[in-house]
Amino acid sequence: MDVNQLREIISKGENQEVEFKESFHSNQEVSKTLCGLANTFGGILLIGIEDNGGIKGIKENADKLQQQMSSANQCVSPVPTISIEIHKIDGKAVAITIVQKASDSVYYTFQGAIYVRVGSTTKRLEGQTHLEFLRNRQILSFDESWDNSAKIEDLDDEKIRNYLKSRKQEDYFENHDTESFLLSNRLASKNGNLKIKNSAVLLFAKNPIRFFPQAEIKLVQFSGIEPVEIISHKLIQKGIIEAIEESLSFVKNNINKKIKITDSARREEEYEYPFGVIREAIVNAIAHRDYFSKDAVQIYLFEDRIEITNPGSLPQGLPKELFGTISVQRNPVIYRFLRDLGYVEGLGTGIPRMKNQMRQRGLSDPEFKFTESFFRIILYNKKGKRKPINEVKDLNEKQKKALEYLKKNKTIKSQTYGEINKVSHATAVNEINEMIEFGYIKKIGAFRGAYYILREEK
Repeated sequence: MDVNQLREIISKGENQEVEFKESFHSNQEVSKTLCGLANTFGGILLIGIEDNGGIKGIKENADKLQQQMSSANQCVSPVPTISIEIHKIDGKAVAITIVQKASDSVYYTFQGAIYVRVGSTTKRLEGQTHLEFLRNRQILSFDESWDNSAKIEDLDDEKIRNYLKSRKQEDYFENHDTESFLLSNRLASKNGNLKIKNSAVLLFAKNPIRFFPQAEIKLVQFSGIEPVEIISHKLIQKGIIEAIEESLSFVKNNINKKIKITDSARREEEYEYPFGVIREAIVNAIAHRDYFSKDAVQIYLFEDRIEITNPGSLPQGLPKELFGTISVQRNPVIYRFLRDLGYVEGLGTGIPRMKNQMRQRGLSDPEFKFTESFFRIILYNKKGKRKPINEVKDLNEKQKKALEYLKKNKTIKSQTYGEINKVSHATAVNEINEMIEFGYIKKIGAFRGAYYILREEK
């Protein structure tokens, strides 16, 4: 990190990824800060900086301070990955500790407690927030748990046979039984008694709603564009596969379609939305929903749009700017089975593919909304102006200019993008995010010194 980057970080003040301390006055407080940064997005701890951003400089011997920082870091369990640098600003030494973000399957504690960053402060998690943190990080997974009373006789062998048939294992039950199937597919564990995982119940139970009433789907068609007058509705209370197929059938029967005459004089039906996009949105809502939540998946059809809402916001390991570029599974077992059955690909390509399908039809991009507890995708039947992006030539001129800049300079920041293209910061960020989404560049760094590089495979 150079001095200019450091000045920029200091000028923007403390935030979720940056903490200032005038001096190393408490081993305990530093340990909490390192723990909180590592558990959130990673970040930087600067020692020798006042709360208001004033540069005070460190009074301690630099070598001794680095030893103190390492000692404080060793008090966190497991030990986070950090790097410590000493830089001089205006002749004053400042200690910089860069903290790496925890991987998806790891969380850090100090004296047995979990700390996270909330705004510019470090908070200790307790009670329900502690559970929510573990759930959001997929450390405590619903489909890997067995908080149900299901017995092997509650499962439907025909559903299992249909799955095996799709895997070309029709003769499986000639030499194996249902228990063997569950254990070999990590759908159960046995230590004396057989414990059936929640994922097995959702996928293969005769009546999964008996165990998990929240695993239902509410479908409603409204007249007009407001949720007032109901034309038709359906409540699906079945296993995951049946729920997907019946949801698709309901939507197909209640959206507009037109007849096209092809070159071969055959009649083809064309739905007002690309049906592949609807299918992907519904499958994702069911595969990625938060099954700890007692709310249902909701699919609402309006005159001008389709809204598909599922409980559970973005998983903790998936920042908004990377949404659509990588695949993170909230329910890994369910996702694996849906992938085996051909419902999902698991490559992180679904969102760009959905956008391109909408653009090819001349429609606007899907809209994605995130709240603390819900995720919603909105498909509009209004016309859009954006073109599909399949090759570099499909990018706009500003994006192509940024690629040429990257070829010469290796890295680019959003500020630089705005300067070379003479656009606002908001426009620069939007266009950079699209380039990330379609796989042309990738982001390096999690704090405000972040920059972008070319994706070599592109």
